[in-house]
This record gives sequence, structure tokens and C-alpha cells, in this order.
Amino acid sequence: MSGSDSLVRQLVAASLVLLVSTLGCSRPPNEGNVSRPDPNAQSRGERLARVIREYDAQGVHRTGTDVDTASAHWLAALVGEAGHEPQLGALDFERTDTVQAFVEITEEDGSTSRHEGIPLIDSLESTDEHGINGTLGPPGSDADIVVARWPPIVQYLPLFHEVRTSPEVRGLVVVTGGAELDLPPGSQPLPAYPPGYALINADRYLEPYGHPVLQLPSDAGPQLVAARERGAKARLVVDLTRVSKRVFNVTVTVSGRDAEAAPIVVMTPRSGWWQVASERGGGLALWVELLHALSAEPPRRTVHFVASTGHELGHVGLDHYLQSRRDLIESAHLWLHLGANFAAAVGGNIRLQASSQTLMERALAAMSSEGIEPGVQTPVSDRPYGEAREIFDGGGSFLSLLGSNGLFHHPDDRWPESVDMAVLEKLANAFVALTLEIASEEDGSS
Repeated sequence: MSGSDSLVRQLVAASLVLLVSTLGCSRPPNEGNVSRPDPNAQSRGERLARVIREYDAQGVHRTGTDVDTASAHWLAALVGEAGHEPQLGALDFERTDTVQAFVEITEEDGSTSRHEGIPLIDSLESTDEHGINGTLGPPGSDADIVVARWPPIVQYLPLFHEVRTSPEVRGLVVVTGGAELDLPPGSQPLPAYPPGYALINADRYLEPYGHPVLQLPSDAGPQLVAARERGAKARLVVDLTRVSKRVFNVTVTVSGRDAEAAPIVVMTPRSGWWQVASERGGGLALWVELLHALSAEPPRRTVHFVASTGHELGHVGLDHYLQSRRDLIESAHLWLHLGANFAAAVGGNIRLQASSQTLMERALAAMSSEGIEPGVQTPVSDRPYGEAREIFDGGGSFLSLLGSNGLFHHPDDRWPESVDMAVLEKLANAFVALTLEIASEEDGSS
């Protein structure tokens, strides 16, 4: 058994024990000889750090994995520690596993070289074990297999979708990570990513489309680009299988003093491609901290919490949560979206999003009181990034906190180096205070 396998099994076992006790009482007792810190004896900074440290140590948080399941139970136990009763919202899910995924290139001397990679799993098509045979070429060519160097946010560019659906193309190889990118002239400059993988989200996981896509790390770039420039022959294999799983959202309801008052919803994703310490950790830590704050200061309004799985797969967990709560999108007093990267120490730049200028100004004032301000504000009229887009599309009221990250979707996004705890603690102070204020105000105040 590998060290990572052992860690996962220990986490699953320990988390299940904690969950059983958590669901039976508001604060779980200490289990056996397991020493767990008393969160009420910790400072806010210590509680925030603990959440991210433990989350990072669990392993790779991809949806439908053992780590994803263990992490759901762990988070439910933290809800119990904060004095509330968690619920695990289960949904049936088909995880995509890789049978084989590689590109095999015919070199100039007639030999072959193979590069194994990670598929982009929202493609309509995959290959069998024989794969696709054809010539390599750049984006915009009529090559059978397009080779491109693209960033992990390429799904926001029209070029990406054009190539994926082009009738001349049969498959794609995308080199991710690194400093070299194939972007259209005039594109907004992007930061250089570290060497290695920087994976693309499978945003169309439930509605797949386009040709098979293989993702390779940046160190494969020079050889792949040289091969595409000479129109080399290649074979692309992206052979996938589906495995039925059950995955979980973690939800909580903190009842308000006024059952007639419109509620607040606090949402954050809890899954990702790797350990994602700064991408997801800040949102999870602030989500838990808000539960502690509401224990100390019970709200007038009911506050619903959801930590959803499936973020990297087109927000499948949040979609499931909303299916039976469509009226909540418009009827909620506020949706608070704790999104990606706002605690990033590497290339971090905070982005603030809101459904109204009034909410934007309230959030700016709360942040200013802690000596912090966003680097970017999404215009109120623009469709926001991240899960807040679901609320925007439904006409709901929202605040959304997220940011950029030089380690976005990269395996090096690890505790503690990738996390800016000073910024996170200031943001926690600001948004805890603002949330408590909004949770106690009268209708029409925001």
C-alpha cells in the first residue's frame, strides 16, 4: 500500500466515525484517543489555518474519488464542531476514469515517442485503444490532430470551442502550464504558469461536446511544437470509462429568529483537480468561520450553507443543489459566493463581484475597514465568474469573492506556501462582519 492510499483510508475511517457522532449531537465528543483542537479556544487565524492545512493533507480532491468522499465527512465534522447540524446531500454521479491516454509521434528517423497525459473529460467523443491516426498541426490549420499551448482558463476564449468542434479536426493535444502560450493577437496578457500541468476545467461534463482532448505538461511542449511544425504523423489515444459513484454536497441550515425574513445562502465549492490549497482552501475556511460566527451571534435571517462537489466539472454539485431550490435563487436576500483563489500567495489578485452597486459598495467598505481592496471589480452588468454565474442567470442578489492565482489548477498549489494567511484573515474579518450585519437587517436594506 502506498503512503497516499494509507492516508486516504485513514481519513475515510476517521471521518466516518466523526460524522456519526456529529449527526447525533451539535458538538461531537472527542473520539477515543484522537486529540482534536477545541475551535473555541483557537483564534480566528488558527481556525482558518487549520481548515486549509487539514484539507490540503487529504490529497487530490477530484470529484468522485475516495478523497472527495473523505473530505465531505471531514467538513461535516467541522460543521458539528461549530455548533450546527450538517447534512450530506448525496447525488448519483458517473466518474470518468482513464483506460489509456497518450499521443505517439513518429519522429524524423522513423522511431516513435510517446507522451502520456490527462484527458479533458467533457468531450463528446473518445477513442478506442487504436486511437486516431493523422498529422499534427497548429490551431487554425486543417490538421487531423491540433497541438496547442493553452492556459487553464482557455475555455473562456472562442478559439478553444472553434477548434474543439471544427469538422476538419479529429483530436486535440493541449500543452498546459509553463510560460509559452498560443493565444490570438491582442489577447490580454496572462501570467506565466510554473512548469508542469495546469488543467482545464471540464465545464461541459454533463453536456459533453467536441473532439477528444489530451492534456500534457509544459515540459512536453518543445517536442510537441517541433513535431506540429513539421506536420509529423501521430496517433492519439483517449480511451475512457465511466464508473458509477455517489458524491456529496455538505449543507447546513442556521435557523434565524424571523422565519418570514428572506434567507441568506453561503456557497463555496469543495473539489478541484489537485490539493488546491489556495484555490479552494480560502473559501472553505471562511465558510466554516461564518458558522462559528453565527453560533456566537444568532442571526435574524435563516442562513443556508452549501459546500458543493463537482466544481471542476461544470459545477455539477451546485446544479444538483439548485434543482430543487430554483425559487431560492430570486427569493434569497443574498447569495454569498466564496469562490476561488482569494487567499492565493502566488500571483494573487482579488476580484469582487456583485449584483448591484449598493452591494459592491458595502463589500468595498467592509474590506477597506481591514485595509484591503480588490484588484479587480467585475462590472455589475457583466456575467460573473465562478458559481455566481448561476445566481446571475437566475436574477438573484449576490456578492462574490474570488481572484487570480499563479498556481491555478497546478499540483504545486499546496499548504502553506501557496496561501496568504494575512490576506485571508483580513478578508475573513471583513466578510464575517458584513454577513452578520446583512443577516440581521430588515428587508430592502441591500
